[in-house]
Amino acid sequence: MSNKAILRGMSAITPLCIGDFPFSFIVGALSVSAGMSIWQSTVWSTIVIAGSAQMLALNMLKTGASIGVIIFTTLIINLRHVLYSASLSRQVREASFFKKCFMAYALTDEVYATTIKEMEQNKKDKYLFYFSAMLTFWVVWVFADFLGALVGASFPNIEKYGLDFAMVAAFIAIVVPQIKSQACTVAAVVAAVSGVLLVVLPYSLGIVIASILGVLAGLSVDLAEERRAARANTAPALPLEGALENE
Repeated sequence: MSNKAILRGMSAITPLCIGDFPFSFIVGALSVSAGMSIWQSTVWSTIVIAGSAQMLALNMLKTGASIGVIIFTTLIINLRHVLYSASLSRQVREASFFKKCFMAYALTDEVYATTIKEMEQNKKDKYLFYFSAMLTFWVVWVFADFLGALVGASFPNIEKYGLDFAMVAAFIAIVVPQIKSQACTVAAVVAAVSGVLLVVLPYSLGIVIASILGVLAGLSVDLAEERRAARANTAPALPLEGALENE
């Protein structure tokens, strides 16, 4: 049973690993082009494990953004991971503090999308499945970054090859299946439209604002739905006599 859970976790995350490989590769290449050594790039990718934040930070460094602006922007971009943790909190309540920290270390979009259903089903081997998926993704991500830093930096203007579209494709594959409610649909549409309209803002601030607008829009719809449900549940019942008369 244990081996089966490990193999299921590895096979479940593999398609997303394939999609993210070229993205991590180009992050490694661009990191070296920005002045990092091969090992600095690899260690950075090992610690951060957030391709969108890494790419954004590299682009902002090129435009001369301050460290404070870079930290704030990447913080906002990665706030979604707090929601991932909140979503998993009930399923890992009995886990030790060390196990929770290890799970949080590589809780990426891909790992969350792959493991959330398994964790919600609360199977006996759910942790083996999670760690198998998480470590598989981590190994591929770090190796791709190292390879990009080692080989990719020798290609001039590698960012023009369009390899970073792998990130877009991976996010589409992750996000679209999760859009199952009106609130999620509104959040996705508002964030997408806002991101396109605000792309002209400096330091990639349009992404930050679009993320905030999307979250607020989805939250507003969700709260409105909860209020309607609450009113429906608390509506006074029609008196029996009145109901009989109406019939």
